[in-house]
Amino acid sequence: MQVTKPKTKKVSLTKQRRAETWQRLTKEQQSVIKKHIRYQQTSLFMNHELIGHGRHWSLVAFHENTNFDSPSSPQLYCDCGRRLKYQYVLTNNLGEEIKLGITHFADHIGIPEAVARQLQAEIHQLNFGLDELLQRIRRHAGLNQEMRNWFIIHQNEFDDLPPNTVDFITQNLPPEREIQTDIVRAYKKATYVKKEHVQRKKSKLNKKAWQEIFREI
Repeated sequence: MQVTKPKTKKVSLTKQRRAETWQRLTKEQQSVIKKHIRYQQTSLFMNHELIGHGRHWSLVAFHENTNFDSPSSPQLYCDCGRRLKYQYVLTNNLGEEIKLGITHFADHIGIPEAVARQLQAEIHQLNFGLDELLQRIRRHAGLNQEMRNWFIIHQNEFDDLPPNTVDFITQNLPPEREIQTDIVRAYKKATYVKKEHVQRKKSKLNKKAWQEIFREI
């Protein structure tokens, strides 16, 4: 009998909770997260060959419209005039630039529908990842101060850290779950050895003290 693995439950915050959590962050924390999102978006687009109307297209900028729920405030738009929540700035091999919403790739620059749908699905996945990060922040799921200080000193001992990991930890943001597990494991191993050494040293001192007492008796 084939055993099916349980599906991972995706985290999806309401707009209100997402906004509340974002507002609680410092400007430095917000900047680190925005940099992380830009890196993820750029990496995602690099994984796809975007060819439309005989041109090669690449992502050069990504913007989020933080005023989307306030239409009277400054907005971001597609080149066709539609108001956007997320704006993608693309350029082609001739240096032409265009600003689009993700659903307009096929319409405006001829990206095949299948590629556009795949991009949209992967971007939704990134958004779930952002909600998971914000949820972990709400739960104070990052490293404690002692672990953060230890990691900053020993960061070069870790191989293949994802981009922005050091910035995340420096700004008291939770790194990726697997990376945090590795850091906690390494920290406990390193500090346990030191504590064990100190404990043995104390035991030897106590033994000598008792010997001196018995000699005096």
